[in-house]
Amino acid sequence: MLDSREGYSPMSFRFLALTRRSSDVCKRHTDRCRAVVYQQQNHQPEEEWGPVPQAISDTAPSFTALVESTGFSTIPEEPRQEQIAFPVGSPQAYSVNPASIVSVDAVTTHTKAYFEYFHQSLPLVHRPTFTVSSTPKPLMNITVVIGSLYTIRLHNPDDAAACVQWSRGLWESGCEELSRLVSSDWRELRKTWVMQSWLLYIIYGAFMSDRTQFEKAKQMLRTLVDAVRELGLLRQSIAMPNSQSWRSQSEPSASRDDSQTPYTRWRSYVNAESMKLSLYTLMFLDFHVFSACNIRPLISPMEFEWELPFPSSLWEANNAEIWLQRVTQQYEASTLLPFDDSLDGSRGLATTSLSLATQELMSESPSPDLLTALAANPLATLYVLTNLDSLVRDFTRCYYQLPPSLSDPSAFHILTQSQNRQMIAAMRSISKVIKDQAYSTESPQYLLWRAIEFITCSIKVSLCKPDNLLIGGIVDNSLIAGLATATHLTLGSYTAVRRSATALLQHTSGEDAMLPILDDLTGTLLNIAGEDREFAFREAPWVTVTGYGILLTIWRVLRGAISDIRSNLESFNKLPKTSESCMLIFNSIMEPILHNTGNETADRDPRLWSRDRSAFASLLDESETLFIQLVQRVCKDRPVWGIGPSMATVLEEIVAASQTTAGAGLSILVE
Repeated sequence: MLDSREGYSPMSFRFLALTRRSSDVCKRHTDRCRAVVYQQQNHQPEEEWGPVPQAISDTAPSFTALVESTGFSTIPEEPRQEQIAFPVGSPQAYSVNPASIVSVDAVTTHTKAYFEYFHQSLPLVHRPTFTVSSTPKPLMNITVVIGSLYTIRLHNPDDAAACVQWSRGLWESGCEELSRLVSSDWRELRKTWVMQSWLLYIIYGAFMSDRTQFEKAKQMLRTLVDAVRELGLLRQSIAMPNSQSWRSQSEPSASRDDSQTPYTRWRSYVNAESMKLSLYTLMFLDFHVFSACNIRPLISPMEFEWELPFPSSLWEANNAEIWLQRVTQQYEASTLLPFDDSLDGSRGLATTSLSLATQELMSESPSPDLLTALAANPLATLYVLTNLDSLVRDFTRCYYQLPPSLSDPSAFHILTQSQNRQMIAAMRSISKVIKDQAYSTESPQYLLWRAIEFITCSIKVSLCKPDNLLIGGIVDNSLIAGLATATHLTLGSYTAVRRSATALLQHTSGEDAMLPILDDLTGTLLNIAGEDREFAFREAPWVTVTGYGILLTIWRVLRGAISDIRSNLESFNKLPKTSESCMLIFNSIMEPILHNTGNETADRDPRLWSRDRSAFASLLDESETLFIQLVQRVCKDRPVWGIGPSMATVLEEIVAASQTTAGAGLSILVE
């Protein structure tokens, strides 16, 4: 909400009312969205979603035969092979006391789904050493809960409703169990599995569509940040002074003790890398959970000093022998690595901290060692990109508190020209790393590299079109509410409210600032809209949020181009030249939209780039409606975390409101 009305122009009161209305809208459709998530999208027939992976479908019994309401332990104390059934016929009974003792088959099904779908987007847990029998209960529970989000489509609607209530109850009980564990001794957070569990519980709560769960996840995130700060875990030299012991050189001999065996060195590496990935993930979530609500991150990258993660091939090695072989191949050294522990001589100084890596990327010629490290681990690239994204948002906060600089000719108006050059240099280096990967949908790291592409595009957008919530000073109370408010604000420009200069308010530059990244926007639009539904189903929730933000920007740009074209028609009674920015933007955006809204077989709609006024006018009239229909389809293709269906509901309400108010389509919405 806005702090006060003082100093606001009449235009701003319209946006103030719009913001309040969006908050009411969000409250109204919250319950509807839950039903949409689990009753409309998640229960698509198999033919529509495609075949379920064999590894999962083979172990997926009916949910009605898996659960009984006798507590909150996921795995029986003595695992039994037989199914444990709960009474049939009243799934509503589990809303109060969710069923939770699950058979071994069910645990296997949900765990496989976790690693099949979610793990590829965030390999936080060390898969080769993860076992059902030895994993602590809170960590096992949350992997089962997240996995159940993906297996829910295997059940009929009644079983799915029971599964939803069960998983939420198990999440809530897990949060309480972790809280009791840490409250008894807060140093328990030094244990890697405790931190991994805590992070996964945060992810589930933050990205579901329930406001209560978001509040709990936000509280857990703040608690974890305070704890790791108190424990000194933000600095590698304090948190794990022996974290590099697996890299130490020793004299090979027959009498060498167990501390130097390949297995013990591998486990030492796994322990150190697990803690490193957990803390990097904390930084990552600190940004992505809060940014959609316009809340500043809690951790500064300046206080975070951990070296970049090692190559993902080492993390995914199935045993000590494979790991040691990959270490040898990766660094072209002997099996006993002659590393300089203090300077990380094997990978270069730029990999020793997140801040140094970010600074090095913004130089004109980043270190080849750093680029190699980023290429070897897309998760490390994702973490560095998030830091760049956070930096741009910090610059934006400062920029919109300063007087406008109308003399700066740079289209990327937030930064100075030298700062802009540095940021673009970083984007160029990362784009080269992405291009060199030449990844495909068959690659096990496809989802990570795709996420990197989306976030790279989002950063470029932030340099040209800053977030309306950020520059408007609007802070929302949940991720879903923030996205809903951003959707409503897309229908108008909020920038002028924060720029007091009369000259700026009178200046109409159209959408020229978007021309430098038009190719990125249209490429991302084509990527999102043309995504195979199975891969859309696997999409990580933060990627859905990022992609939706890019779609809102494209919508804003499209509306601006439509307005400029109509203005030209009214003033000069003719279409602008095809080389003018508004025509370039309109035609470039409409091409992928038309290709993905029932015109896939046609080479190109003849109305595109047309100079025929009547033909082009029909496309102009349909354009925004076609775009919204495309966005709604994209949202419905992403039902797992509730973000997509919630935003589809918001769009439906916007369309219905515009038609009810004016009966003339979307073109009359707030300009």
